[in-house]
Amino acid sequence: MSHISDFVIQYGSKSFNDLPFCDIDNILLSHIFYMPFEKVITERYDREPIPFKDACNKVFAYNGYKHVPCGLILFKNISKEMMSMAVSKRFSELKVTACRTAFNENPAIQFAAITFILPDGTLAVIYRGTDDTLVGWKEDFDLYTRKVIPSHKLGVDYLNQIAEAHDGKIIICGHSKGGNVALYSALNCKPEVRDRIKNVYNNDGPGFYNYDYLSTKEYKDLLPRYKHFVPSCSLIGMLLAHDNDYTVVKSSRIFGAMQHDPATWKTRGVSFYTRDDIKIIAKVTDLALRTMIFGIDDEHSVAFDKVLETIVEGTGQVNLTNFARNLISSIKGAVKAWGNLDEKTRTYMAENLSGAGKIFSDAIATVREEEKQIVEDKVEAKLEEIGAEA
Repeated sequence: MSHISDFVIQYGSKSFNDLPFCDIDNILLSHIFYMPFEKVITERYDREPIPFKDACNKVFAYNGYKHVPCGLILFKNISKEMMSMAVSKRFSELKVTACRTAFNENPAIQFAAITFILPDGTLAVIYRGTDDTLVGWKEDFDLYTRKVIPSHKLGVDYLNQIAEAHDGKIIICGHSKGGNVALYSALNCKPEVRDRIKNVYNNDGPGFYNYDYLSTKEYKDLLPRYKHFVPSCSLIGMLLAHDNDYTVVKSSRIFGAMQHDPATWKTRGVSFYTRDDIKIIAKVTDLALRTMIFGIDDEHSVAFDKVLETIVEGTGQVNLTNFARNLISSIKGAVKAWGNLDEKTRTYMAENLSGAGKIFSDAIATVREEEKQIVEDKVEAKLEEIGAEA
């Protein structure tokens, strides 16, 4: 069974003229953008794009010519994957431009976007998912308490500006939060930019604050060009309000959180190795978490946001790597920050978490009943088929 890294070995000699941009190209570019391209690529839209190989070599040099991990829990082999792509015929045809980043503690902002230009002039706009910073994780949680996060607006602005600076069709990609930003940007960009979009790829990215977007003209028009991939035990990609048009990808890992790593996604040629539906555990988690999140009123939502912000600041750390290296002092700082919160906020937070056990047990019962009905329907359909043949 192959994985995304094997695609570079199997098809790296194929030009984009011989083999057009495919699903695996999308995830490979989204994957390697966790590397610090912003350190070597200017955010200017009007600068001459540089060859992909040169950009990768500069990133590798920035890391001291060592394969440095992108963070504590980020995927370990991205650097090797990037350099493998850099020396392939296929990806050496790309050019790179306009790497824009934004970072802020309050409000939490962790945003990055970059554009790879294909030989025919098509723009592959990539939005980065959550990085190693605690601010990045805080902004993730803001997705569950706010209708719009700062990265959404930044994503729209970036897409409109890169489209104005360069002609050609547009492919938009992102993994995790990057997939969420990719879809949001495609739905909210200028109409003339949306008309140029060839495909939008959301790789295990979470949904939105509510389901309203599914009934909009923008979404319906974009739907034939939209691809939403989730692993079979998806956790992140099944959060919040999402569509039901996702494609389920098989992973070489068992648990949902570990399956979020695209390096574990199985491939078959130029496509993913898929299955009919997500596993039961993913359905239970999806239903339970949606029930919890959508059941929080505005006051409890504000309390949740305040608690997270206070605890993140209380750790005194910038990223997860430093948090782990200074684990004891980080935890002490977080506990102290929790203790300094006012009683009302702490009460609201406790209420947010109360009843979680019942919500999950109810979700299990609901999913079991749905699965039972599915089996019964299949049996009935099969019996009717046999009867018709007789």
